[in-house]
Formats: sequence, C-alpha cells, structure tokens
Amino acid sequence: MGRYLPDRGPKGWQLWLGATSLIIYGYYQIGKTNKARIQQKMQERKVRYGLYPFMQAEADREYMERELVNLRREAEVMKGVQDGSGNKWVPGSSQYFGGQWMPRKIGHFMPKYA
Repeated sequence: MGRYLPDRGPKGWQLWLGATSLIIYGYYQIGKTNKARIQQKMQERKVRYGLYPFMQAEADREYMERELVNLRREAEVMKGVQDGSGNKWVPGSSQYFGGQWMPRKIGHFMPKYA
C-alpha cells in the first residue's frame, strides 16, 4: 500500500517562471532608473553650461582683486629697489623678459592653511 503525499509547493516550471519574471522586472527598473539619471545629468549639465560665463566672470573678478592686493604689497616692499641698469622697480613687471603674458598661479594668492 502506498501513501498519498500532497504537493508541497509550486512546480519547477512555476519557480523558474517566477524567478525569470522577477529578474526581467528588475532589469526593466534598472533601465528606467538609468534613463532618468542620464536625463537629470543632462539637465544639470545644460544649466552649468548656461551659468559658466557668469561663474568665469566672477572668478576673473576675484583674480583681479587678488592681483591688485598683491601688486600693492609688491609696490610697498620694493619701493626703494632699482634694477641692474638703475631703473626704478615697476610693480607687476616680469623678472624674466619674455614676451608672453601668463596669469600668476592662483596658489600664490591663497593663504596658507595649517
């Protein structure tokens, strides 16, 4: 005589179908989230591109303020100094007689933090 054993859960194909459905749904959600994130980054980038001229103008203004302070300090320190040919020192003039102007490094104007 045999015993009758009831089914103890879903069949194998049902488990496989459920797991596959969950995996497909998860990948769909990942793709949807990635598209939304890409769109958000693009909007932020467009805003940044639109504001960049204003941010650059502000940075240039701050640079010129630091440069003016530095030139005043240089004029005060070097007021009695003459160069090798007897000319008076001109604040901001290059020590190296090159023809190309380049802005000073910003690090020279920043205070040293301990």
